[in-house]
Amino acid sequence: MAALVVGLCAAALAPLGCEAYVVPGSFPRDYTLGQDLEVHVNAVYSNVTVVTYDYYSYPFCEHEGKARVDESLGEWFLGGRIRGAPFSFTFLKREEYTQLCSREIGKKGYSRLKNGVDKQYRVRLILDNLPVTRLSVDKFFEMIKEYGKSAILDTVDESFSYIGYAIGGKDEGGYYVNNHLTFSVLYNDAEPQTMTKGFYMGEGGVNVEQTKDDDKTDKYNIVGFQVLPCSVESDVAKLWPKGFDPQECGSYKKQYVKPGTTVNYSYSVYFEKSEVTWSQRWEPFLHVRGKPMHWYSFLDSLLIIMLLAILVAGILMRTVRGDIARYEQGPGEIEREDTGWKLISGDVFRVPPSPGSLVTYIGAGVQVSACLFISLAFMAFGLISPVKRGALMTWILVTYFLLAVFGGYVGVKFHIDITRSRDGWRLIALRVSLFLGGIVISILTLLNIVLGAAKSTQGIPFLPMFLLFLMWVGLSIPLTFVGGYFASKKEPVKYPVRTNQIPREIVNKPTSVIAHPMFIVFLSGLLPFGVMYVDLYFIFSAMFEHLYYYAFGFLFGMTFITAIACIEMSIVSTYMILCIEDYRWWWRSFYAGGSVALYFALYGLSYLIFDSGLEGSLSKFVFICYLAIMSTIVYVSMGALSFAVSYVFVRKIYGAIKAD
Repeated sequence: MAALVVGLCAAALAPLGCEAYVVPGSFPRDYTLGQDLEVHVNAVYSNVTVVTYDYYSYPFCEHEGKARVDESLGEWFLGGRIRGAPFSFTFLKREEYTQLCSREIGKKGYSRLKNGVDKQYRVRLILDNLPVTRLSVDKFFEMIKEYGKSAILDTVDESFSYIGYAIGGKDEGGYYVNNHLTFSVLYNDAEPQTMTKGFYMGEGGVNVEQTKDDDKTDKYNIVGFQVLPCSVESDVAKLWPKGFDPQECGSYKKQYVKPGTTVNYSYSVYFEKSEVTWSQRWEPFLHVRGKPMHWYSFLDSLLIIMLLAILVAGILMRTVRGDIARYEQGPGEIEREDTGWKLISGDVFRVPPSPGSLVTYIGAGVQVSACLFISLAFMAFGLISPVKRGALMTWILVTYFLLAVFGGYVGVKFHIDITRSRDGWRLIALRVSLFLGGIVISILTLLNIVLGAAKSTQGIPFLPMFLLFLMWVGLSIPLTFVGGYFASKKEPVKYPVRTNQIPREIVNKPTSVIAHPMFIVFLSGLLPFGVMYVDLYFIFSAMFEHLYYYAFGFLFGMTFITAIACIEMSIVSTYMILCIEDYRWWWRSFYAGGSVALYFALYGLSYLIFDSGLEGSLSKFVFICYLAIMSTIVYVSMGALSFAVSYVFVRKIYGAIKAD
């Protein structure tokens, strides 16, 4: 087991050692002199609130032509709203000063800008799929040289900023708006591309015929998109070209706003040749923050999991095997005396309370576990592009719905095994299909109502929400019944011991809270939570501070190790419960793994209170809703895995004794 964990995790973490971020699903686009460049704008965001708004809900210049850009299903769910930007670029054409428009700021517009400045909202522009950044790309590589690739750069330099620019600010003079933007587009010579022409059989087997496109004369790739936002009083900007320097626009008198103020919006564009290659251009955004911390946490977790494996092996090899050996002593030897877990062999497979609910959780948990494992594996091995907006969310949604056949099969199969009957399998399949999907869609619907009232882009529009509902009803539910149908054709598994007709009385009653089986169960989730603790901070930061998250190798390894830890702790806690002659292990084995969700939720609440910096009741409400969804997923997935392994463990140890 330990060797398997180490091997899988090492394979997943291998891509993190690469020098350049050649992201899958993205290909270089060549540009030539005079070619028009498309600039897009995403929803404005803030690090102190999770609520996003449409760029054009602020008193900025309007876009001429097609405003909306086609978005993926995942992008809609992430709150992004891609629009055409009002800026017009021509490749390698320098624009010293371009007047966009003049807007009079009314009371509503002033209130909007004031709230945006107070909440530190930032604008996200996109050029050639690259987000705009205030950070100098060249400065980033200088910082990498100086501090190393493992540095958390925003703690090294307070001016380090990843994405976007502020819509304005405030000082003793009042509120001002950044009405002039000086853009810097970095470019480099186009890189030769290798193309596969075909496959053919040769003497050595299958050969691949490739050609290299070296004809890149006068073709270039965009490798950076930088901005210097400035607030410049309209009268000063009109002095261009003699009295106004766009590249030093931060030194002029600011454009303060109040109701009735007329603001002139303008921009400048400069093109700079850079040494940064196309394969390096995503490095400032996909830089893995705190890599040594990830490694230390991973190695500590690996050590914990190996110690747990030794503990479980000790239980299996010495305790259980020793019990079985003493139990099976023949005539003439020491008289056999049943003690501990062997005494309850006639009750250990007795039908638990609410078996329908138990198998519903197991089916839903196995389905979402398989979905997350496949998705994280694809991300860790670089098969899903993190820079393709919404690609991961789209993949997760589609994969989850398709794996409904797996969830239905597992849920119905456990129902038949536990109850020893096929009756009611259709109801079980229906409950499996409605349980987790119903919870998530109900929470999202509530969020939509609240965010729709606030006119936030974080709410999912009607059409994508209807499409999600349609996929759930038209794809997921039928596939669950398909899986349940095949499971209903299977015979119940044969248990190694017979179940007594009269339930055995549980003699050993707990005398304290510490000795109570449920205390043991909920304590079982503490160690697996310790495995994932460090990575949770980076995950929450990426989700609610709008950062790119690229440590999927670490995340996959940590998730895998956490699952193994939950399984091992569930085996230990199940064995301890059986040893005190308590046969009510069914639900408790599920709770043993699912209890990690309790610590997950508590950590999420502590992050919200002490670390997130989120302001406003709406932001906290959104955070709690997403935390509820994630905690439910952790609960059913880890609980289902723990139960399944404990179920196999109980069958194995009772199958090894010769029960009457």
